[in-house]
Amino acid sequence: MIIKVREKDKLELRTLVSGNADEVFEVIDKNRDYLREWLPWVDGTKSPYNTRESIGRWKKGIKDKADYTFGIFSGGNYIGNMGVHNINTFSDSAMIGYWLSPEWQGKGIMTDCVRALTNYCFSELNLNSVHIACADANKKSRAVPERLGFVQEGILQDCLKYHGVYFDEVIYGVVKRNWVKI
Repeated sequence: MIIKVREKDKLELRTLVSGNADEVFEVIDKNRDYLREWLPWVDGTKSPYNTRESIGRWKKGIKDKADYTFGIFSGGNYIGNMGVHNINTFSDSAMIGYWLSPEWQGKGIMTDCVRALTNYCFSELNLNSVHIACADANKKSRAVPERLGFVQEGILQDCLKYHGVYFDEVIYGVVKRNWVKI
């Protein structure tokens, strides 16, 4: 599955296959110190084998229509991941999560990817609400839903623990009727 994001730099979201494991691991490993600040799973990703296992779980999630994980590619280069998680078919809601290799940040890539994935959630998955949760101190991550007009719906106090430190979790959301498809 491919979701086209921007033509000018061939930015797209693609479902990952086991053949992507080495490339995905290489990007994670190269950016390990940066990524681990907000992504606790990074420490458990020790080899391409771990990445292949994750890709297998992601493929199953898509098959079961329970979780959609995509690689972010620019000009054919893998640069990050994002997904639609915690899909609740009773309430037609889900959570979007994302990360981007630091050398690709500051170019509007993640904002455009979240916009495209939110469009996909409403048009293809027929969801009614989409949420994004970020640590209060993760300013870069919080800026994405704020730029796209997501509403800050709440703060869960000391809900997240990274490397022994507690952080508040800020929840952003948008509902289908308020989303302007751009």
